Amino acid sequence: MFQKIKIIYLSILSILIGMKVTLKNLFARRVTLNYPSEKQPMKKNFRGMVDLIPEACVICYQCIKICPTAALDLAHKTVTAEEKKKNEITKFTFNAELCCFCGLCEEICPTDAIFLNKMYEVSAFSHDQMIDIDLMKSGKYTHLDSSYDFKKEAEKMAKPAKPAAAKPAAAPVKPAAAAPSDQAATATAVSDTPQEQDKNQNPADPGAPKT
Repeated sequence: MFQKIKIIYLSILSILIGMKVTLKNLFARRVTLNYPSEKQPMKKNFRGMVDLIPEACVICYQCIKICPTAALDLAHKTVTAEEKKKNEITKFTFNAELCCFCGLCEEICPTDAIFLNKMYEVSAFSHDQMIDIDLMKSGKYTHLDSSYDFKKEAEKMAKPAKPAAAKPAAAPVKPAAAAPSDQAATATAVSDTPQEQDKNQNPADPGAPKT
């Protein structure tokens, strides 16, 4: 009999403890997302797929030289426009299967034309969808993620403008030394004459008879 009462007591106690936890979290702030309709934004240091701003590229080939896995392929041609020669990109592709997502291409780019976006849902049905991705197209990753938007990815990676350097404060101007007054200068000049010095040494009346 006592054993049955003990079991009933522990059962009720465990229910009350569980209800306490339930009521405590019922009105608490939500910590989950309604995935996939809601997605958690990636952190600043997250490295996704390689992306490119074509108009910012200066065709310096630095990203090609530094890539440790040869995941990037770039080619260009020289054209003449308005009697001026300039280089134009004819091919800029990315092989996602070779990429190790080290971010060296992003670091070395002098114009911030190449960057690693925030894509993390990347899946494909064939290898062909992961190799030779044309970076010159704005919708380059729509076949991997239908929600991909190049403008939004570029805005996420845009670096804030550096504030203008403050100009150093001008050194304070020292006041010029005051010039001596005319009266003081005349008194100094008069006191330096020999006659004036004799009078100071012999203050007696010069017209008095000598004894």
